[in-house]
Amino acid sequence: MKFIFTLFVLINIIYAKTNIVVSILPQQTFVEKIGGEKVTVTTMVKPGSDPHTYEPKPSQMKAISKAQIYFPINLEFENNWLNKFKEQNKNMQFVDMTKNIELIPMQKHSHGEKDHNMEALNEEKHEHHHHEEKDPHIWTSPSNVKIMAKNIYDTLIKNDPINQEYYKTNYMNFLDEINKTDKQIRTLFLNLPANSKFMVFHPSWGYFAKEYGLIQLPIEVEGKEPKPKMLQNIINEAKEEKVKAIFTQLEFSDKSAKTIAEQLNIKVLKQTPLAANWSENLIQMAEAISNHK
Repeated sequence: MKFIFTLFVLINIIYAKTNIVVSILPQQTFVEKIGGEKVTVTTMVKPGSDPHTYEPKPSQMKAISKAQIYFPINLEFENNWLNKFKEQNKNMQFVDMTKNIELIPMQKHSHGEKDHNMEALNEEKHEHHHHEEKDPHIWTSPSNVKIMAKNIYDTLIKNDPINQEYYKTNYMNFLDEINKTDKQIRTLFLNLPANSKFMVFHPSWGYFAKEYGLIQLPIEVEGKEPKPKMLQNIINEAKEEKVKAIFTQLEFSDKSAKTIAEQLNIKVLKQTPLAANWSENLIQMAEAISNHK
């Protein structure tokens, strides 16, 4: 009888799922790639929602109360909610998925900076050095995804050591997928000149640009649509830089992007960095930038 009870407990441990909460869909994809059938993942920010201002629904707060692990990722809404999540579930672990990732500054608009004198530019750079907001969109870089995958793997084997081999197999398979994604993007960019520019409404592709030697040109000014004079500067810059397409997101207005596109007779492409299919999403972005799409 004791053996049967022990066996029953052991089976429950092996087949028990770890309840995990993440902030955005790409994180869910990464956790599920490694955790597989051993995890249940709840995502806070749903498709089409703005991660800067998101407010969790009651059903999501219920998931928080049952979770063992939360992986924050330095998004703005977390500043207002992580303490409330802690109150909701005092036993839930908060694990930094961004550990060991070098954060870069959130890119500000630069339109019209050519008219500034050098002193003003140096002053601005000095100011940014001390007060610059960090860019949270780390998952747009395959190199960063590898680091996040290692952080997820380490967390899962620590919390569920009995299934370590299962997680290790999934982790190695996921690393292969990341490498293949990176190779495909680099192939698409083979004939692209260094420092090629692409225009975005919200500057959420900074890590992607850094990884592949590109420059993103943001349209928004401090999170808002640019005023008419600034918009004309942007149109002039887009002409000068021979921009072929403008990328907008479902989560933000594309009014100014459409105005620019109409003036220059170019495409507006909706490309969100928050897509669950992270690999296909990055490849589609690369195809559009390299004019293979």
